[in-house]
Amino acid sequence: MSQYRTKTFPPSPPHLAIAVARCGVRNALRPFLRRKNLSFSAALIVPEGTADYYRRAASSLFNDREEVDEYGHDAAVVFTVDVPTDDPRAVFTRVRYARQVVVVTERLENLTAHYLSGTDLIVQVAKAVPEHYIAAAREAKVRGMTREHAEFLSTQSFDTILIAVRHNRPLTSSLRQLKRMVTREGQPEPAKEQSRPLGLEDMHGYGEAKTWGLRLAEDLKAWREGNITWADVDRGVLLCGHPGCGKTSYAKALATTCEIDLVSASAAKWQAQGHLGDYLKAMRAAFAEAKKKAPCLLFIDEFDSFGDRDAPTSDDHHRDYRRQVINGLLECLDPPDGRDGVVVVGATNNPAVIDHALLRAGRLETLLEIPLPDGDARVGILLQHLNGHEIGSGMSRFVSATRGWSGADIEKFARDIRRIVRRRNVAITESLFVETLPKRRRMSEEELRHTAVHEAGHAIVGVLASSDILAEVVVERDVSIQGMRQVAGRATFEPAGGIIRTASYYDDRIAMLLGGVAAERLVFGHHADGAGGAPMSDLAVATDVATRAERHYGFGDTLSVEIGKGDGALAHLRDRDPELRRLVEARIKAQLDRATDVLSGRRAELDALVDILVTNGRATGDQVRSLLSVSSRIPNERNDEG
Repeated sequence: MSQYRTKTFPPSPPHLAIAVARCGVRNALRPFLRRKNLSFSAALIVPEGTADYYRRAASSLFNDREEVDEYGHDAAVVFTVDVPTDDPRAVFTRVRYARQVVVVTERLENLTAHYLSGTDLIVQVAKAVPEHYIAAAREAKVRGMTREHAEFLSTQSFDTILIAVRHNRPLTSSLRQLKRMVTREGQPEPAKEQSRPLGLEDMHGYGEAKTWGLRLAEDLKAWREGNITWADVDRGVLLCGHPGCGKTSYAKALATTCEIDLVSASAAKWQAQGHLGDYLKAMRAAFAEAKKKAPCLLFIDEFDSFGDRDAPTSDDHHRDYRRQVINGLLECLDPPDGRDGVVVVGATNNPAVIDHALLRAGRLETLLEIPLPDGDARVGILLQHLNGHEIGSGMSRFVSATRGWSGADIEKFARDIRRIVRRRNVAITESLFVETLPKRRRMSEEELRHTAVHEAGHAIVGVLASSDILAEVVVERDVSIQGMRQVAGRATFEPAGGIIRTASYYDDRIAMLLGGVAAERLVFGHHADGAGGAPMSDLAVATDVATRAERHYGFGDTLSVEIGKGDGALAHLRDRDPELRRLVEARIKAQLDRATDVLSGRRAELDALVDILVTNGRATGDQVRSLLSVSSRIPNERNDEG
């Protein structure tokens, strides 16, 4: 009987770049690597452009451990977070079953404060030094490493080392070629450091927040010169906006423009100091540091992490903890002796969950929303990150391909271009620029017509059954191939003037929101999933408007009012009140029937508007009103419906 023996091979040594990253990971995780089954969660903040190397390095340290637990879940999880997110469950869903968690990111603000508050270790991993290369050479089986070689390699990027240093190539040959490449004539010059930090006047896409900041700079100058008192200077502002819209960059630019120091803080940084007493001590120390440097700007990121003292919770200990934290922050924001010379700027993605006492006059008294940048602002942001290098006709393609992008998205795009330039040793050209743009897919005729029907439904119902004013309706011909949910069209409305709004106003708005669904059902016999599935989708917004009508404004069967508390207040009201859910559903169905009746009576105009949108991609509000024989009205403010 024959016997077969399986031959085993020793694992291949890691690449030098990975081995260097492993040195940094070992140093950071040393307290947790000594015991095999120790449970922990760690966040590694690594240098720019190295996240993937440190992720691979951290993953390799767990290769010899069991991969899954007894239930089939990963016992150890290592992954990167590349961009900011305001979804507290984005990370949780990946780590909830893991015993050992390592999250690698290049920026602390990419991680939510909710995740950081439960993390055992937050470490800023420093750039690798020559000693790391000497130690890594032994692990990677790279022969001939000297101190001089290590010092030179420590000045190069991991990307460069990955390409130049090979296992089957002598180190001296790799270094000789690498040094020739570094000194070769005609190599693109590295981006020069800015002669000065960018000020707010240099920034793009900040809208009202930029106006406020420039006005603050003038007031601070007048205060320093003794022309006004501190009572005439704004004390603070709360910035809100989509993740990546540039709230942190705004604070840095504002400090530069005001010519004052910047002190950066966050609830996560303060909480990382230890228990409640340490948390409050760190908070007071940050305010004391800002007061010492006055005039000074104190920037507090993730301001919604402090929460609301009245928000519902079943945990009495957590409620008491939150109350003490907020009370401590109130004392710091409004101390008995004042805080002359200290302007506080808070940043949040969700202002609705912040305790109202923190936002009253004298504290963070102004709420400013930073919008997503428009086309001109996106071009301006890109040019900043490319040192003013314009790309000719490629700029128009950039504007078209980056609709809905944040400042952080554009910064990453510019970083990708610079990385390609370094790797290929070429200059920035229009063809390279276009190659790097996100790929888009042209919609089929069926998709285009379906979208046009949906948007035409919004437009016609909005014009005929709503007091809001249609500005334009647009259908896109191509969509990004990245991401699951695509925005393929929009109907833009301007709210009518006036402050008196009765029940009919809210019913009209619900009917307009459901015009897209009504049109799809009328034309196709069904509606697609684009009407729901997201917080700002038609059905979600209509549900919230109906809930407010029933419970906030007394437009339903009862005059008693329930406002709700904390994040998801409206959903919380519906969850615990079946009768409210029934009333909301009845109101929504009534307005859907109404929208359907409106469109049924204007079927010829609906088909005509669809043909215009399919052919031209856009129709102005005046064109739609002319089609419906409705007089024009003057718009005020903008409101988009998808």
